[in-house]
Amino acid sequence: MPNLVLLGIQGSGKGTQAYLLKKNYGFDHLNIGSLLREEMKKKTDIGNDIKEYMLKGDLVPDKYIFSLVGPILHDNLKGVILDGFPRTLKQAEFLEKRMPVRCAIYFELDDKIAKERLSHRRVCQNCQQNYNLLLNDVKKDNKCSKCGNPLELRMDDNSEAINRRIAAFHDETKPVIEFFKDRDSLITIPATKKPEQIHQEIVYILGLAKPA
Repeated sequence: MPNLVLLGIQGSGKGTQAYLLKKNYGFDHLNIGSLLREEMKKKTDIGNDIKEYMLKGDLVPDKYIFSLVGPILHDNLKGVILDGFPRTLKQAEFLEKRMPVRCAIYFELDDKIAKERLSHRRVCQNCQQNYNLLLNDVKKDNKCSKCGNPLELRMDDNSEAINRRIAAFHDETKPVIEFFKDRDSLITIPATKKPEQIHQEIVYILGLAKPA
């Protein structure tokens, strides 16, 4: 099982593809955004320190990210999907020293479409499952299909935070895309396709066998 990095502007569908790969092939999904929000929810020292960055839509400084993922990443990891990490060149270099990555998949999406998707995104505050009203994957009662709890707009999905996160992506994360491109490990997929089509393309590219 290869280790993968999912890259793309917020709203490009990284979480959806990670979910499908986990469900169909047993990958482990390491979602850095969820880890950060959990720290905030628990009101840990890190959670308190990063709260302002998260609410504004700014990138959380590398030192906090390293303290969270450092103990998790190691040479023997297999079948792990990294979602939301790395987002800066320093993070990419940090990752390269700690675990092997077969490829980085970049979901390419226009800013305008990304903003529209993010404004319609909802999340279950209980199990953290993501939904999108534009994709018609939300029940009429606006409840999570997994655990039945109400869905809410993410606290960092307000318009100002969305604009700042998109700007941060272009400033900080675009160089990460070049980092993997220079290592011949970048795969680019248009994120405007239907989620299942994108999933099948990933399966084909990686040469994954059909799940039992």
